[in-house]
Amino acid sequence: MQTSKTRRGAFAAVATIMALTITACAADNAGETGDSPPDTPTYRSPDGTCAAEPLEGVDYDRALELYEYFEEASTGIPQTEPLPEPVAPDTTVVFLDNGSAVGALMWDAAQRAASTAGVQLTRVDSGLDAQSINTAVSTVAENPPDIMISAAVDATFYQSQIEQLEAAGTTIVYGGSANGEQFGLLDSHSGLGATKVNGQVLAASAVVLTCGRSTDFVFYNIPEFSFSQIALDAANDFLAEVVPGSTMRVVDIPVATMDTTAGDAVISDLQANPDTEFFITVADQIQIGLKNKMDLAGIDVPGIGQWSLPPNIEQVASNLQAAAYAVDIAPYTWLLFDEGFRRHQGEDVVYDDWTPWVKGISRVLTEETAADYPNGLFVAYPGYVDEFAEIWGK
Repeated sequence: MQTSKTRRGAFAAVATIMALTITACAADNAGETGDSPPDTPTYRSPDGTCAAEPLEGVDYDRALELYEYFEEASTGIPQTEPLPEPVAPDTTVVFLDNGSAVGALMWDAAQRAASTAGVQLTRVDSGLDAQSINTAVSTVAENPPDIMISAAVDATFYQSQIEQLEAAGTTIVYGGSANGEQFGLLDSHSGLGATKVNGQVLAASAVVLTCGRSTDFVFYNIPEFSFSQIALDAANDFLAEVVPGSTMRVVDIPVATMDTTAGDAVISDLQANPDTEFFITVADQIQIGLKNKMDLAGIDVPGIGQWSLPPNIEQVASNLQAAAYAVDIAPYTWLLFDEGFRRHQGEDVVYDDWTPWVKGISRVLTEETAADYPNGLFVAYPGYVDEFAEIWGK
């Protein structure tokens, strides 16, 4: 099986993947000491202790096992098997750049991956709309490469070219999208399986950070992002099994409001629902600056979000946010190359358990660990370049 890690500016990348640069909000991680009244939420303290035992019937150990696995830093790329043979220098790779800020970060990582592997790399501007994607992939199909990396570029808009490309021997690496099966494409990194794991990690974090004593949660959903709904469904399923009888409300935060009124929407929702004890979201940007707004509103409800930006990580380090779920874009990009090389060489790539793959590029950060990343720049595993070079025969 294969697995891998993240890299430095991926944190900022990941947040950008959601097309955001936000001035929103951040939640507090106030650990409680001493005994808590039965009707008072109990939150995990920064040193990892709880003032009370989990509620009866809560499978706290299951949540804690997943949480602690993602709380630990990576110690190496998960993929340790060498390629069947060294990458041939005449290997051609096309990278579809969707034009987003994250796409730019991925292109930067792609160039470094291609240079390390010694392959011929071409960037094709695909954009994100149907017409531009279809036109871009039609151009690629006219001169089919050995490998086409399609990260967060929806195959819905180039499905008519898939058969043509595959017939020409092109290996399509379809990352960052959850609908690969619909088009006969392999579910790849940051796709359906990986997103389900992310939803489970967010839910496990909610259980652990509330010491297994909370039953009222809220999910701040970004409806424009299909992966948000997938993470929501996975989180709901996990909570239903681990905290029987719990409820998780769903509140939509439109992407267009992310840099304007998202934080205010969170405050209004929490004021209207005072029983809410913890929130989760796939867009951690909504927590940037949220602590100040909560203080003004007299609210103290912690939360955790994914695709954390450097400001999120700095807030966690300063105890202005309960936790962050960081992702490193660079190793993610290198993993897409690794898959492409393997499949192009005839290796049968199977992702039968996405947990270690997601772990390879992600980490749950708390006040203690967030301080390990100066300026909030998350690096999942600094040695990933050398390790990829070794297994690629370079």
